[in-house]
Parts: sequence; structure tokens; C-alpha cells
Amino acid sequence: MWKEVNQYSLNWRAEQNSGIIWLKLADGTDVSIEPDSIEELAALGDILRNEKPIHYNTDNRDLSTSWELVGEGES
Repeated sequence: MWKEVNQYSLNWRAEQNSGIIWLKLADGTDVSIEPDSIEELAALGDILRNEKPIHYNTDNRDLSTSWELVGEGES
């Protein structure tokens, strides 16, 4: 089921060389994503920081932005 992401937190565990992203969904639930690398953490952080709205699928664990027109810039 698709749910809107309201808040997020990026965490990098330097000693373990691993990261975790916490998402707070519109229904109040928290979910986590564990990226495979610091580059993936940075890319997902960029999406979360710069795109609106963001949705998360609790069934297949997909993160998605909404449709945008080609060439549309951020306002």
C-alpha cells in the first residue's frame, strides 16, 4: 500500500560502514531502509530532500516520487 512520507532521518554508522534511513509515514508508522553504500544513502537523501511528494510502498518497499512534466524545474 502506498503511503506518503512526512519526515525522514538519514544515519551513517561510520564504525560499521553502514547506513539507515528512517521514514515517518502519514499514518504515523515508521519504516527503515538500509542502503548498500554511502553513495546510495546520499542519492536517496537527495530524493527525500528535493522531491515532493514522496510515497513509500509498505508491501514491496518501493520509494517513489510523483509524476512530473518533462523539463519541469523545481519551484
